[in-house]
Amino acid sequence: MEEVSTVLYVWIAAFLFLVILLIFMKVTISLDYSHANDNDHIAVKIITLYGIVRLKKDIPMVKVNTEDQTIDIREKKMASTKTPNQEKETMHKKVGKRDVKEILHQMERITKEIVDLNRIMRKFFIHIKIVSFHWSTWIGFHDAALTGVAAGGVWSVKGALLAFMQEHLTFKHKPVYEVIPAFQHKVSQTHFACIAYFRIGHAMLAAIRLLVHWLKGRKARKNASLQATKNESSV
Repeated sequence: MEEVSTVLYVWIAAFLFLVILLIFMKVTISLDYSHANDNDHIAVKIITLYGIVRLKKDIPMVKVNTEDQTIDIREKKMASTKTPNQEKETMHKKVGKRDVKEILHQMERITKEIVDLNRIMRKFFIHIKIVSFHWSTWIGFHDAALTGVAAGGVWSVKGALLAFMQEHLTFKHKPVYEVIPAFQHKVSQTHFACIAYFRIGHAMLAAIRLLVHWLKGRKARKNASLQATKNESSV
């Protein structure tokens, strides 16, 4: 009996140890994006399980053919079942006060869900640590004045994005970003490199909060549907 209790305690201790390791385990994501004129490329690297698991994926987004000036893009086309001579049918539906109230109720519910989801995600985003952030852009046109205006616009966009990110994320080091105007030259190049990490425990907590929020919303929608059915049957 004592041996069984000892084995049980060992298993419980091992389970708790694994849970603690899982909660504090980090997931590091490295993102490298480059844009050179008409070519785009993304490299994503994910490191987790204390460095044991390493995944890397290179994604060439656009390939430009310099010979015939064409671009290779994968495209999926949906088959259409509509014939050329098929006539279009127009449906008319009257909207009453009850429909307007239902629409307003749905809009209010959707707005509340978006606000609640924003709160949940902001609590998770604050735990994302940005280890390094570097964003360089080279832009230029043959017209020097146009180059200056374009560079100023890119500066404004970058400043706004960085202000938004610094409000929602945690930077361990000061982000580096720059805009380099190339006067008298037509240039459009960007290089973005970022390394960030978060802990599995924070991701699990966010997932639990999202699940609870979804279950509450599902229950509320079910109750609202039953109430609407009762109201229609009583009329």
